[in-house]
Amino acid sequence: MKLSACLIAITLLGAAEPVAFPGAEGFGARTRGGRGGRVIIVSNLEDSGPGSFREAVTQAGPRIVVFRVSGIIDLKSDVVIREPFLTVAGQTAPGDGICFRGAAVIVNANEVILRYLRFRPGDIAGREVDGLSIGGESRNVIVDHCSASWGVDECLSASGAIADVTVQWCIIAEGLNRSVHHKGPHGYGSLVRAVGGLSMHHNLWAHHNARSPRLGDNYGKPPYPTFDIRNNVIYGWGGTATGLVGDILDANYIGNYLKPAPTSNLSRGVIVFTATARPRFYVQDNVFPETMKLFSNESQVSISDQPFPAPPVRTSSAQQALEAVLAHAGASLPRRDAVDARIVEQVRKGTGRIIDSQREVGGWPTYRSAPPPVDTDRDGMPDEWEQAHGLNPRDPADASSDRDRDGYTNIEEYVNSLAWPRAAAPAASR
Repeated sequence: MKLSACLIAITLLGAAEPVAFPGAEGFGARTRGGRGGRVIIVSNLEDSGPGSFREAVTQAGPRIVVFRVSGIIDLKSDVVIREPFLTVAGQTAPGDGICFRGAAVIVNANEVILRYLRFRPGDIAGREVDGLSIGGESRNVIVDHCSASWGVDECLSASGAIADVTVQWCIIAEGLNRSVHHKGPHGYGSLVRAVGGLSMHHNLWAHHNARSPRLGDNYGKPPYPTFDIRNNVIYGWGGTATGLVGDILDANYIGNYLKPAPTSNLSRGVIVFTATARPRFYVQDNVFPETMKLFSNESQVSISDQPFPAPPVRTSSAQQALEAVLAHAGASLPRRDAVDARIVEQVRKGTGRIIDSQREVGGWPTYRSAPPPVDTDRDGMPDEWEQAHGLNPRDPADASSDRDRDGYTNIEEYVNSLAWPRAAAPAASR
């Protein structure tokens, strides 16, 4: 058994290291996650204990987390991920998928992949809470096709001494504005601070008072970040689309589509700067109301005639991005829930508003579970899939091997086969 594990490790190291999963792009694309590690099955919706999400993600060592249940996980306290080398494959949940309620999921670790999960804490805990937060000194993190809403601060933030992070194809909506935050109105989308590269592409921000997203450095401390913000959709902001962008930073702002709701403030720039901001921007092909300026104070910003270096992201026109994001963003697998479906419809029709409590829009839907596929050896891969791919449904060790030697382990091949095919995205341009 030890010899087999060594041979697997040598094979993986010898293969060309692929991206996190097909379709991973941007600064976090090379995240390894739990590749080559053990498979941990989430078998219940409890806050903690054996078979729970909390126990799975807080363990040490490379691990790939799959689900044999769907539904709401009521968190009694924040789940803080401190151990590196983790993949969470929310698309494996049988039925309607996974939603976290009541507290935050916080990533303070390197090499983390999160896919197809919903973070909707709400105001039920009576305290300030984000839905999902990436912080600390995290490196190599990618969040893909997730949905975050009803935060009592931001809904999804990536802020700290972090680098090599991607947030892609997510829906970030309905930050709770006049809620329980001690500063008063605080319905925000995303606070983003970094010390290196950070990509945000093909996301939808909807119904936030500001911070969609708010960019900045690590509170004035070098090294300074490079942001790649492209092909996002921003809808229905309140006071400002971005909030106050501050500090020293480089940013590509390319192919983004900004659509106001009837109550959106059009008197300020799309990007508003703090008094001390010294940003450099490259801008191209953004769509926003013609009555608005892109920058609140053009004398504060240095405009580059070339994009700042960043890993490739397949890029379309802003109009094409609008249609692609509305069609595919968010935790759309196993299926898009009623919350995301409502948000998308509001963007299409130009309706909806900023809210103060999730109760105003009906709260959490019911997430039904379904019988999980038969998995005799409990390696995360259904027997039927293993047999179809020449694997042994009675050998759990084959999950971490790489039958076709393409760099993805067999369990990764399975979970990736469940995800939306990135090839269906709009035609690329650069």
